[in-house]
Parts: sequence; structure tokens; C-alpha cells
Amino acid sequence: MSTLRKLERDFVHADIAAVSALLEQLGDEDVMARLGLEARLEELQQTIAQLDPAKDGPTASAALFFGGRPVIGARGIESEFAGAAVTKFQDIVAKVLAHETGGLGQRGIVPNKGASTLHITNIVRGSFGFLMEEVRPQQQLMETPLKVAVDEATKLLDAFGEPDEEQFRSAVETIDQRVLGTAREFFDLMRQSGATLRLVAGETDRSFGAEAVARAAERATSTTVEDTDETLQGQLAGVLPDAHQFEFRAGPDRGTIRGKVDRALTTDQLTQFNRDWVNVDADARVHVKRILRNGAVVRESYTLLTLGKRDD
Repeated sequence: MSTLRKLERDFVHADIAAVSALLEQLGDEDVMARLGLEARLEELQQTIAQLDPAKDGPTASAALFFGGRPVIGARGIESEFAGAAVTKFQDIVAKVLAHETGGLGQRGIVPNKGASTLHITNIVRGSFGFLMEEVRPQQQLMETPLKVAVDEATKLLDAFGEPDEEQFRSAVETIDQRVLGTAREFFDLMRQSGATLRLVAGETDRSFGAEAVARAAERATSTTVEDTDETLQGQLAGVLPDAHQFEFRAGPDRGTIRGKVDRALTTDQLTQFNRDWVNVDADARVHVKRILRNGAVVRESYTLLTLGKRDD
């Protein structure tokens, strides 16, 4: 269900609850009022029936609702805060998209940033918020890369507010340092401004109260990413060519490691790896990503880059 449809469904459910409550309060003598409310209830239930079966749309959309100090009810929001918050969310999406397509460097201009552009298409009611959407021609059938990036960015921000520490660590296992840096700026802005947030996109609907904002900001500040390329000695246990996954016995210190294989290696090359290198002494060149919290390693993941003859 698209973000807009999900919000419409939430509003209709709220209206149904309000109308049902009014019906329960009516006495037997309020015949005309009852007829009117029952007609309204039937209309709302028909609307829900039309919205519920709808599938998720193929283009990107996200709704950001803000509350707290920068917001005056449904009347308005501080312009400087709103502009900064929307800009940082857009920046996270752009970096996630570049990271997913393999083009995000350690520094410099984010490549293909224009492809990540979201447009503010509506002011949403509830608290004060913005609906941001990808503007594309009609009849788009397949999910766009930008939709995938928006949904991934939303899940990532959701993880920062997640109460369970283990779920947070799993979610950030493959995070990029520049994405992390912008997420840190986003939550710092929320905390310093005394703002709260509800973020809706794809299947995610997360509310960040003051406690969740503080938790997310602390995690974003205390988490760092370390990327290195290393050469490990050992033996290949095997690869799954279609899944691009590998298992390598790296000796007693590291034990058996598992991870993904660089997408630059083709399925045919990986099939050949199974023929040539399984149970053979070899040097494995791997990219190692370490996630650290307060300087301590909490996650380590591997990407196999190459295999070669052991250089003793």
C-alpha cells in the first residue's frame, strides 16, 4: 500500500471510530441523527474496503510528521527546522540509492543525485507533516530504484529508534559511513530542536517520541564504521554462485567466515572457484566492514573480492 493510501486508511479508521462512538451515545429518540451517522458509517466502511486490497505502489513515497517544540499544533511548523529536516531526509535517501547502486565514494559529490529527487506533494494532517513522492509518468509497473532506496532509508532510521539493541545492530550491519553520518545529523537536529517524529513509508510506520529520538541520536553518535581490505590465508569451503555467497576456513584465529561475494565476479567465475579452490590452500582478498559502538566491535561482515594461490 502506498504511503498516501496508508495515511488515507488511517484517517478513515479514525473517522469510523469517531462515528461509532457517536452512535453508541445516541438515545432511541434520535432517529434522524442515527440514520445520518449510520449512512456515514456505511460510506466509510466502503472506503476501507476499496483501500485495503490495494497493493504497494511502484514509486517512492514517504510521509514525515513532526511534533514537539518546532510545531504549533496543525497550524504551522518552524520553517528553518522543516527545511533542514526534509533536506537531511532527502540526503539520506540519495546516499542510500548511491550506495545500493555501488557508486557512493568515501567523500565528494553523491553520484546521480538527481535520480533520488523526491517532491513535496502534500501537507498531511494529524500533526504537521509532509508527503514526499517520486514524480514519474503513470503506468509504472515495476518498483523503481528510488522506491527501494526510500524504503531502505526508512527501515534504517526505524532501526535507530528500535528499543531492542540486537535488532538495531543487525539492521546497521552493512551501513555505509556517509549514510551513518547523515543519519547522525538528522537525529541531532530532532534532539536539539525538541522535535518528535512519525515516519511512514512502505511497510514501516514508526513514531519517535522524545525517548526514541534520544536513543536514536545516541546510537548514531556512538556508532562508527570501519572498512578495510585484508588478505586471509585458509581454504575455500564453497560458494553459492547464484546467491553470491561464500564460506572460507580462515585458520584457528578467525575460524570459518561467511559472507557475500563481490558482484563484479560472475556466476561462471564462481562456479569455477568451486572446481579449482575448494579445500585448496589459498589467499582470499576480502573487504571487511566492522561496526563499532563506543569503540568496541559489535558486528563484522565480509565480502570476498578475489582468490589466489597462497603466497607463503
